[in-house]
Amino acid sequence: MILRKGVAIMGTIFFLVSAGLIITAIAEDEPLPPEVPFQPIQDIDIQINPASKARIKFESDTFDFGSIPRGSTVVHTFKFRNAGEDTLHITSVRPTCGCTTAPLSSDRIAPGEEATIKAYFNSQKFNGRVTKQIYVNSDDPINPYLKVSFKATINDPLLPISMAPLEADFGSIKSGSPSQMKITLTNSNDTPCAITLIDDSAAGFIRTTPASTTVRPHETAEIVLDLTPQSISGELKESITFDIEGGQGARFTLPWRAVITQ
Repeated sequence: MILRKGVAIMGTIFFLVSAGLIITAIAEDEPLPPEVPFQPIQDIDIQINPASKARIKFESDTFDFGSIPRGSTVVHTFKFRNAGEDTLHITSVRPTCGCTTAPLSSDRIAPGEEATIKAYFNSQKFNGRVTKQIYVNSDDPINPYLKVSFKATINDPLLPISMAPLEADFGSIKSGSPSQMKITLTNSNDTPCAITLIDDSAAGFIRTTPASTTVRPHETAEIVLDLTPQSISGELKESITFDIEGGQGARFTLPWRAVITQ
């Protein structure tokens, strides 16, 4: 009797295990559901008027920071204008990652006027190459859903130019006072590298001297950053981007920060 019960129990276990294996195999063979594309959500308070002549036009919808130091925050200002004949309403601006914030200068742009979206990217949790998007919704009936994007390479090992320091920290500065920092550029390449300033996220705050220079092979050059006197207190986090010509050719971004006190 005991033997028969044992055989029955073993048979049940075998059946259940076998059934489980069959179920697992079927589940593994099922195709994965297709990826759902990101759907921008329009603000329900603003309806798109098909007859509207508002037209959104970006100066450029992409930007490459090049090499950036890990842990820094880099910034780029996306500029756009209303190229139409009616007032343009921006209904939402949504980064696709918590690493990015994108404040909008104005959500109502009159015909012919300009506005900006300032993208702040915190690289703390990233390595290697990174690409991020920001979705911009408006009541332009032709292009109601647009996106802008930026990319960067965290500590690009192939960059022929190295900076010291990697981030310009002006520290605490009294309101109305100027400040200055020097950045040393070192060329590790066997050919000259021409360095040119191409983007400044806060034009008018920093003066870069010189705006372009050439660093000879295995030598150094110096650029000077002059922070203009600021009247409003608070923390500034901005960045400047340089192109490199000669050698491999590349790009790098120098973050800078300052705390303005009264």
